[in-house]
Amino acid sequence: GTEDVFQALDDNQVALSTMKASRFVKPFEKDVDRWERCLSLILEVIEMLLTVQRQWMYLENIFLGEDIRKQLPGESSSFDNINSSWKTIMDRFVKDNNALRATHYPGLLDKLVEMNSALEDIQKSLDMYLETKRHIFPRFYFLSNDDLLEILGQSRNPEAVQPHLKKCFDNIKCLKIQKIGTSQRSEALGMFSLDGEYVDYTHSVLLEGPVEEWLCDVERAMRWTLREVLRNCRLALKKMLTKRDKWVKEWPGQMVITASQIQWTTDVSKCLATCKERGDKKYLKAMKKKQISMLNKYSEAIRGSLTKIMRLKIVALVTVEVHARDVIEKLYKSGMLDVTSFEWLSQLRLYWEKDLDDCVIRQTNTQFAYGYEYLGNSGRLVITPLTDRCYMTLTTALHLHRGGSPKGPAGTGKTETVKDLGKALGMYVIVVNCSEGLDYKSMGRMYSGLAQTGAWGCFDEFNRINIEVLSVVAQQILSILSALAANMTRFTFEGHEINLVWSCGIFITMNPGYAGRTELPDNLKSMFRPISMVVPDSTLIAEIILFGEGFNNCKLGL
Repeated sequence: GTEDVFQALDDNQVALSTMKASRFVKPFEKDVDRWERCLSLILEVIEMLLTVQRQWMYLENIFLGEDIRKQLPGESSSFDNINSSWKTIMDRFVKDNNALRATHYPGLLDKLVEMNSALEDIQKSLDMYLETKRHIFPRFYFLSNDDLLEILGQSRNPEAVQPHLKKCFDNIKCLKIQKIGTSQRSEALGMFSLDGEYVDYTHSVLLEGPVEEWLCDVERAMRWTLREVLRNCRLALKKMLTKRDKWVKEWPGQMVITASQIQWTTDVSKCLATCKERGDKKYLKAMKKKQISMLNKYSEAIRGSLTKIMRLKIVALVTVEVHARDVIEKLYKSGMLDVTSFEWLSQLRLYWEKDLDDCVIRQTNTQFAYGYEYLGNSGRLVITPLTDRCYMTLTTALHLHRGGSPKGPAGTGKTETVKDLGKALGMYVIVVNCSEGLDYKSMGRMYSGLAQTGAWGCFDEFNRINIEVLSVVAQQILSILSALAANMTRFTFEGHEINLVWSCGIFITMNPGYAGRTELPDNLKSMFRPISMVVPDSTLIAEIILFGEGFNNCKLGL
């Protein structure tokens, strides 16, 4: 390796420095100077060799792919020239492995500098090429360059792209692909989640042409299908209110929970209106009885023999429905019998808006459109009063075009609460574990992706990032939040004009107690609404988890 050469160089340079400092150096001064220049050239050549080698190794793997060569013909031929020059230089080094002679070959250093400059130009062209692909399908911003190049290198083969789908979507493991007739063309008929649930697309998606374009079609098909499924699932629930256990089996888990929440909001709103009109709380009590008998039915089903997917689906539904029961009890005890009371408005409520023919979510004075990201059966968080308060702060922060910042010790559910709110709103939530190694470029790429996809980013342990990086990040976040506040659809981010999807959200979590954490700059603090997370109520969580697993003798009495 080069370590021995560097060690020998270092020793020789130290020896020369010692000679130069001696008073007896006069007769050998010219020789010492010549050797100093000589060693300095060897060092310069070897360092440049290593730089060129590093870039050459990275780019060689990329230009091995036929697809990339076709899409970047100019860069490919430029790389081929460098490749042959590099091999010539290496052959010379193999034949003569004496460092002194090999590095003093005429014009070698100039040639290496020229190659390095050409390789940097190729790298810039490659980055620009990847940027154009990310611009078309912004979820590529969440992938590393290597992953993206692997996808682009196999773009004509949809099957080869399948393993990367879970990096682009929340819970699409793979697509159901079939060939069209006898041709080589393929189409996607539906999607599978990581837990094995399958959802049929309302229209099949043609997987033809550039990968970034048909992935956009897959994303559109996912949203369109889930919206149609939710509309039909909700209508089916209205007809089968007394046979919910049968209804649950026929629909995807995510839509079952969403449709149940829409139905619950409608029922409670009607019940509160009736209570107010007649001045009697007994209707709420009757509704709670109904809710309990429904939960008992689900609990019975859980104790029976169920498939893995069915069990996941009902456990998640029960977790949400138990919270619905607790809300009814809270309303009953408070005696607030009005749909405008704060006890009711502070809840996360899902509605089906007839005018928009779409699902909307309301809490206090905020309103959001449902995101229709496919989430599969990923389980739901037990909702405690702390979770409710956190939801309220986060939704208000989004409404005011700010970020949310849950703070607190480890294990209090900071990240999970953000993720679960995302699930309730049908959003794609990307969790980034921050560290000292994060630089402003990678953060900028992530923010650009969030702005263009409308997804949520949750930056875990945000205060681990170096203070120098945080000051740049503050500007990046500010430009997105300012554009949101100005209701812009396009804005300039780091010198590029990009699209802005209004549903995007930025959240940071912090653990102030850890050593080695940075204090956030004031300009960054002002962009985030803080939420203090305390240790959760373990008893309540344990009760609900046990009930969700079919143990009936948890707190259920009136």
